[in-house]
Amino acid sequence: MLIIKTRERKRENPSRPKQRSPFKIRVKNSYKTTIMIRLFSQLCKCFKQISFENEITAFDKYVSSVNIETLVCPFCGAKHALSPFASYKRHLVTYNNTAQDNIIIISRYICSSCKRTHALLPSVIVPYMSFSFKFTVYLIHDYLVHKYHSVEAMCEHYGIAISTFYRILKKFKEHKQIWLGLLEDKLISNLTFVQHIINSSFDKLEDFIIQFFKQNGSSFFQGTS
Repeated sequence: MLIIKTRERKRENPSRPKQRSPFKIRVKNSYKTTIMIRLFSQLCKCFKQISFENEITAFDKYVSSVNIETLVCPFCGAKHALSPFASYKRHLVTYNNTAQDNIIIISRYICSSCKRTHALLPSVIVPYMSFSFKFTVYLIHDYLVHKYHSVEAMCEHYGIAISTFYRILKKFKEHKQIWLGLLEDKLISNLTFVQHIINSSFDKLEDFIIQFFKQNGSSFFQGTS
């Protein structure tokens, strides 16, 4: 998959509970209709050695390994009914010690059964948000460990507006509570939860992303405007 360009992200205005494993906790919610196809590594075998360290590389591997025969229409559930339809460019801001603004190509598929089109989104992408999954996780982590002397300084480093950060933080807290439930959310600190994400293997991390999506019909961090 062609990455059109990569450049440094332009700056905008800038008592401890018992440790548990957040990934072992499941909260069941009603499934909602989606308008996208989430592409996870179970569709291929080339993800055993990769991680989220370089999300652009992971994005390329996801898209180049797509087997269209395995895709199912997320609206009507039809199998073997999807075919390439169109594509569009979008921004994906990634993070690897510094923020980088990438322009990537997103493929769309059309279902011959229901005639609806769906964007193909690998798990490194948070739907409807330009920031990657890793970007948002590291942003929250740096805030919780007080890596920078102020929120303003942190947002300057990440190249985002302060208001944008607080919207991401609010969504993180909401989704953490949805995933853990009210009781476990109180027992497991925000920092512990984020550290589990950062320290997890690719397989465990993606299983968390998959399960959250299946149970809630939306992705972790999705809904941040």
